[in-house]
Amino acid sequence: MDDKIKANLLSKLIPYFKEFHLEDIVSENSRVVVDLNQVYSYGMFDFLDYVNESPYSAIELLNVAYHEAYFSYKMEDSKSTVAVSNLPESLNRNSEGKPMTIEDIKGEHYGKLVEVEGIVVMATKIKLALKEAMYICASCGQKQKVTVERPFEMQIDPICPKCAQNMLLLDEESKYVDYQELKIQQPLDLMEDPEEPPKFISVLLEDTPGIYCGRVKVTGIPIKNQKNKKIPLHDLLIRGYNCEAVNEKLDLSFDDEEIEQFETLAKNKDVLNILSRRIAPQIKGNDIIKQSIVLQQVRGVKKGRKRADSHILLITDPGTGKSDVLRFISGVPGNVYSSISTASGVGLTAGVVQERTEIGDSTWVIKPGVLVKANGGTACLDELTVERSVLSYILEAMESQTIHISKGGLNTKLPAGCSILAACNPKYGRYDNNVAVIEQINIPAPLLSRFDLIFPIKDTPNRNRDSDIAYHILDTHIALMDESKNKEIGLFSETIDGIKIDFDFFCKYIAYARQKTPKFTKESKEVIHDFYLNLRKTSVQITARQLEALVRLSEAHAKVRLKSEVEPEDAKFAIYLMIESLKEVAYDPDTDSFDIDKIFGTSRNERSKLNIIFDIIKRSSKVAYGGMIPRGDLLTEAQLEGIPELEAIDIISKLKVIGDIYEPKIGFYKDARA
Repeated sequence: MDDKIKANLLSKLIPYFKEFHLEDIVSENSRVVVDLNQVYSYGMFDFLDYVNESPYSAIELLNVAYHEAYFSYKMEDSKSTVAVSNLPESLNRNSEGKPMTIEDIKGEHYGKLVEVEGIVVMATKIKLALKEAMYICASCGQKQKVTVERPFEMQIDPICPKCAQNMLLLDEESKYVDYQELKIQQPLDLMEDPEEPPKFISVLLEDTPGIYCGRVKVTGIPIKNQKNKKIPLHDLLIRGYNCEAVNEKLDLSFDDEEIEQFETLAKNKDVLNILSRRIAPQIKGNDIIKQSIVLQQVRGVKKGRKRADSHILLITDPGTGKSDVLRFISGVPGNVYSSISTASGVGLTAGVVQERTEIGDSTWVIKPGVLVKANGGTACLDELTVERSVLSYILEAMESQTIHISKGGLNTKLPAGCSILAACNPKYGRYDNNVAVIEQINIPAPLLSRFDLIFPIKDTPNRNRDSDIAYHILDTHIALMDESKNKEIGLFSETIDGIKIDFDFFCKYIAYARQKTPKFTKESKEVIHDFYLNLRKTSVQITARQLEALVRLSEAHAKVRLKSEVEPEDAKFAIYLMIESLKEVAYDPDTDSFDIDKIFGTSRNERSKLNIIFDIIKRSSKVAYGGMIPRGDLLTEAQLEGIPELEAIDIISKLKVIGDIYEPKIGFYKDARA
């Protein structure tokens, strides 16, 4: 393209920058991103043709135009770099007229500007790349500036044009940029056939702030890289000019009509039930659990380092639909599903592995796991107890909502601020009310104690309920075949107050409610305060963890109703959910009260009996048998204390497991602490 045409384009671009990038100029941003769709709307079609024909020259022209606009405004030179994003669809289509994807990039796109989406599966640490090199001749002092177009390739020092000597690099007068390599995988939703092997491409990013996980949109130019200089074969890479996260979270843009619908529904006293009915509608019942999950999706109010996310555990009999519930919730934007049966510890958190990259030898790279990918959403973890060895990896994310990595010279902290919705089956197939939760699901106590709510889903015969479930399943199958029947039973949507409530509306409402920040009133604070003190007064071992869970659930309930204050009714509903959960997993029939420690295998009543047996053994250390007590004497004294023989035998076994007593010889017991 001749200079006259370039000058014409330049005369249009300078006013464009002054109008649309004035904030960049005023703020002196070091990196300016030009939205090519905006350029299209501005009417510069000839420039977009230039982008399509000569992308390198077009991007350079943008740099020149911005610097001239900057100079005319501030009368000084700018140090900013200009990148591009949002390539118009007309310039980014494959041979079938569809938007470009990773698998579409072939030789015909070499040297052309493309834009593709991908999931980051590998990311190197930030490296320093030479961008503008200043050389000097050691003999005559001649200087020469060289712009480095491909910093990942070997650079040869230039020859002095005067004396033909090799020139030396002046490091202090050269310019460097941050450089990073990503490997991105084509998302399944963009693949023609999701059953095919995944498609990858490497991206070389200049001037990058550092990107390590998530779904991204890359704008760049495919280039070639020849690994074996003896074989004329090249890999296609993308020289990335811009890489930005694709928002996989809930859409936070609402029009006036949607906001009016939200506010109308919020006034319906049954709003929580209406929303909860949208959760896995093919599964009948479990209303309390579904309501709890709605509150989990809305979340409490974030305050400093205090987490706003609630964690829920479902312990389910086989065939009760737990996986359907988890998969449904994972469909909410920002949420992630994973089955522990196929996950590793680093697959859940994050891994640092040594991998060969396109721009160097093996290097340590970060591979984000499920909990990092779910940051800002919910991690739906199925079959939680299948692989106990990975559970310790989850603990840090549940409490601090971060993942720390220290390996291979990398010491970093990745965000993992997510709720956890987990599900598992009891060890012996069916949930047993008479056995402690921890003995049925094989989850470490520190991890189990982080769950705000624990709900068993039991498959117990009940004629009326079984009839309702049977009819619902049959209606569901019929509705899937007949759209009119679908509307009739309200399976996937229902209309209330003139508002169509479907999955999309559910997601939008959740996103809108999340933005609310209700504050506790004095009355609602007293409701939770009194509940906590009353339980403690009756010796119920409720802890501060349950108190914080009540705060989160109360706030979430107020947010569902789009209120600015947490009122007593919100606090009372949170208490109701807590009590329903405790009824299932922490009710002690011996004392007719709740006991949190019953979840972990030892009720308050049992602890008392443990102490009685231990005291008997402890007293024996001061008498005969070398500080030991024979089994028969121990059982006799236990019966005098009101503990039956079979129960005493069970308690003795537990004391041995705990390590408080031991058996020096068969049939004799001794205090292990002495």
